[in-house]
Amino acid sequence: MPDLLAPPFLICAVVACIAGMVRGFAGFGAAMIMTPIFSALYGPAVGVALCLMLEIAVALPVVPGVVRLVDWHRIGLLLVAAVLGVPVGNLVLTQVAAEPMRWAISAIVLGAVALLASGWRFAGRPRPATTLAAGITSGFLNGLAGMAGPPIAFYYLAGDESVTRVRANLTTYFVFVDLVAIAAFVARDLVDRDTLVLGLFLAPAVMLGGVLGARLFPLASEGFYRRLALALLVGVAIGALIL
Repeated sequence: MPDLLAPPFLICAVVACIAGMVRGFAGFGAAMIMTPIFSALYGPAVGVALCLMLEIAVALPVVPGVVRLVDWHRIGLLLVAAVLGVPVGNLVLTQVAAEPMRWAISAIVLGAVALLASGWRFAGRPRPATTLAAGITSGFLNGLAGMAGPPIAFYYLAGDESVTRVRANLTTYFVFVDLVAIAAFVARDLVDRDTLVLGLFLAPAVMLGGVLGARLFPLASEGFYRRLALALLVGVAIGALIL
């Protein structure tokens, strides 16, 4: 059982609550907040596994309220493509130096942010090829650097759907992607009993944050949501350079 009064646990609980609020509100972004701090306090293997478990936990209270808004056909295409992209990302990870890859990822994400900030949007509904490309890129970056979010966030924010539907699809997509990643961790014996127990004790904090974020969402304008989403993507790009 973890020491619930130890500074590392208390810090993680506060961080988990804040990350849960961001995820509950925006539908993504929690991993960007949790992973660096969890990894610094408990090591990368435990930190990433904890983040994946808590990302699933924070979605549990939110998903029932958004599933009716989800485009399951598009989510299915994205997930199939993401699963295919993960091993390619892992292969590149073992063949290419980390430093240039971090710069490349940051440049891609910042370029996408600049494009969205300019007001560019898809003309009409994205074609299946575009959807598959977004999923493969998401899986590739997940296998390379644990960053499945930016391509999917860009894909949905560049469309003409309401922010309510964007958030619903993002929330649902990341639940399934995180489940696949957790399964991979378990298959490789990277999730032990202590990590599971720690995750169970941190789950209430992240779930509380998720509920608070979900309640704040209806109070925000569409413009505020998009600005926050762009700010989160910028944070991902900067984080890729300093981690």
